Amino acid sequence: MAKPRNASPIGAEQPQGLAAISKLARVNAPKQARSEQRLADIVQALNVLLDGRSFDDITIPEIAARAGCVPASIYARFKDKRSILVALHESFRNQQVTQIEESLSTDAHKDLSLDDSIRLILRNLTRHYSRRQHMLRSTLFLDDQEIYEGAGALIALVSTRVSAILRQKLPKRRIMSEERVDLAVRSVVALLQQRLIFRPASVGRFAPSDDSQIASEITIVFRSILQIGD
Repeated sequence: MAKPRNASPIGAEQPQGLAAISKLARVNAPKQARSEQRLADIVQALNVLLDGRSFDDITIPEIAARAGCVPASIYARFKDKRSILVALHESFRNQQVTQIEESLSTDAHKDLSLDDSIRLILRNLTRHYSRRQHMLRSTLFLDDQEIYEGAGALIALVSTRVSAILRQKLPKRRIMSEERVDLAVRSVVALLQQRLIFRPASVGRFAPSDDSQIASEITIVFRSILQIGD
């Protein structure tokens, strides 16, 4: 079966990290370049189909058609449809680890003011949840321990890196406890996840309407928990 020319919309973000995906117990690791490409095509097909659709409504035949293969090719690589979503999440999580290690290094923030660092950190976090909202929303509802452990490790990494940046920026008498920084990070992530779960319904009475507003809102929460004035 020929691969559809419109398999991926222009500008669509591509999953990466085949090595990380292949380590998942529920994925049959490819042994040839052609098989690796097929694995990538299947994961990307689900990524595209999730844009505007419920994971439960997407079928294996639809994924196969989008990937340019037959359902048997999917079952040769994945245990079931759920496994493809876990692989998609792991792919993007692997990318995000690399991005966090680069963007949240103390070297990357050494020439920034405290305010600029906080603004950049929270803006990037908002962008991450916004750009991948369809995939992340589906994974939040999957009730999968492997996904939750991976997401938890990612949040812990952000917490560790943010703590290091704050130690660099704040005078010694104002150094925050690791526990308080972790609470601040987990709180803003919870707000971002809340936005995903209730989408498209409005949350509360004064819910932010765009990324700029949500970034401003979580900045207030972050600063309040850490008792950093505006």
